[in-house]
Amino acid sequence: MDYSSLSVANPFAISPSHTIVLAPGTRITLPGNPWDNAQSLEATQQVTAQWPRKDGEQNSQPGSATFLARISATQGDVKIAVIDDLGRRAITIDWTRETLDIVKADWVPDALDPERLLADMVMTYWPTDVVSDTVDDDMIVEETMGQRTLRTRDDGLVFAVIERPIRDPWQGVATLQNQKLGYILTIRSQRLGS
Repeated sequence: MDYSSLSVANPFAISPSHTIVLAPGTRITLPGNPWDNAQSLEATQQVTAQWPRKDGEQNSQPGSATFLARISATQGDVKIAVIDDLGRRAITIDWTRETLDIVKADWVPDALDPERLLADMVMTYWPTDVVSDTVDDDMIVEETMGQRTLRTRDDGLVFAVIERPIRDPWQGVATLQNQKLGYILTIRSQRLGS
């Protein structure tokens, strides 16, 4: 089967400012330079996503999905390939300084939004100062040993809590609990190479 026949382009993927809506009234603007680090990164991740039933749908069940991701980052470029547990390519993200191209297979559940997945990755793994610059002005990012909290500035309501390895966030287990939307990501990361 031809992969292109199994996928559809995300119509919201290409945006000059690369702004992603995280929740109603809350956005993140991706950094202008996707990877501003002289050291390249190669990593694999096993991600388990859990989300609540849809509002107002008594018969719907909470959802979950497990998938594998391969991340390759070099100066100015981040590439992410996501496959499901059957080995099918589910999502491809190619993020450069000029474009954000996302391809999502048509069988991927709507609850797994590739733009939100990318935003969650940035909020979890990018340096705190970068994350602070990307979130809305009404959001603050607090960092303590192994925990990052995003909250609204005025009322202090928690948007998301992220726990991640202290020494190397790309080596070990991280969790992101989006308290605003009620979903949880558990991410097991492993760096490849030296």
